Amino acid sequence: MFTLIESKKEIAKVQRKLESSIRRDFKTTTIRDIGYPGGTTFDASVFTDGTYWYWSSDHNSKDIANPRRLNWFGLFKNEGRLHISVEINTAYEGRNDQVAGFFARDNDTGSIYLLHSGRVGGGTKGVGQSAFLTWSDQRPVDVVDSSGSLRKGVLVMPIDGIAASRSAVRYIDIIVQFKLAVRAGDMETREFHRKKKEFDDFYSEARGRRMGRRSAEIDYLSRHGEVVDALNAWRTSDLLPKGGRVVKNALIDMGVTVGRDLVEVFEVKTSTARSDLYTAIGQLMVHGAAADCRRVIVLPHKEIIASDLKAALQRLRIELLKFKLDERKATILRRRTNNSKRDTLKRGP
Repeated sequence: MFTLIESKKEIAKVQRKLESSIRRDFKTTTIRDIGYPGGTTFDASVFTDGTYWYWSSDHNSKDIANPRRLNWFGLFKNEGRLHISVEINTAYEGRNDQVAGFFARDNDTGSIYLLHSGRVGGGTKGVGQSAFLTWSDQRPVDVVDSSGSLRKGVLVMPIDGIAASRSAVRYIDIIVQFKLAVRAGDMETREFHRKKKEFDDFYSEARGRRMGRRSAEIDYLSRHGEVVDALNAWRTSDLLPKGGRVVKNALIDMGVTVGRDLVEVFEVKTSTARSDLYTAIGQLMVHGAAADCRRVIVLPHKEIIASDLKAALQRLRIELLKFKLDERKATILRRRTNNSKRDTLKRGP
């Protein structure tokens, strides 16, 4: 479970750490105009790594209904105005659901994260929270506030640590691709509407976050999606069954279907904690219910698996894949079952 950070003093401290982490990874400073529907921010001092940019400023004059710290992210270009891909602005104090960004602490580890409601703007029909979360397969986590009420949010990035901004960069890319998909009409298909209904039904149920994660300088939890991307690339680099296609949804990290039948199911866990493995085994057995379904659990390569859990995986005929995560990429490590080549297919710049 996560706890919302509400103290004005702590939010200010966390915001400073966030900006410091981004400046460490986005090393170049440049003065640019930032355009958005309805206006322009002139001569903004933005930080960039040459591909992405970040800008932050206070927005707290007396006539502002929702005073907030601005955290703007986008794709960088050398000429012309910059444009915002996503605003992850944060309230100065307390809980304010009208402000899409917020900070929360992982109660298990003490790590603090920037989260986003998933509300994606842009003035285009079809650009919205539920559509974005459905399309992108983002999994919001539960965050409890001081009153005991819950707020859901997508993990964007840890506020500090090695390559802290790596997951934020991925989040920007996902939003950019989503907006392109909206303009291409991908939200109007029957398949998308079916998937959106599944998403809405699933997240209407009260549920807690899966507990436990690896303790390390590199934050595994916020980069779960990056591992799933690498897994997708690894699987599609080999032949799929005839008529097979890769699928993802709110219930599974990844699968392969033939027609309506799920013939392969994969579950990624960012630690080998017993609670994580219990959850993964349950998910694989529930969703990979067919007797001949291939069930695969994907775990960090250096972590030890308890002997009784190893035995359970063998007994239940659940395959084990390992992944490696460093500052720049996720890598799936495994010998293929259908050939002798070692797979180290990578996802990263």
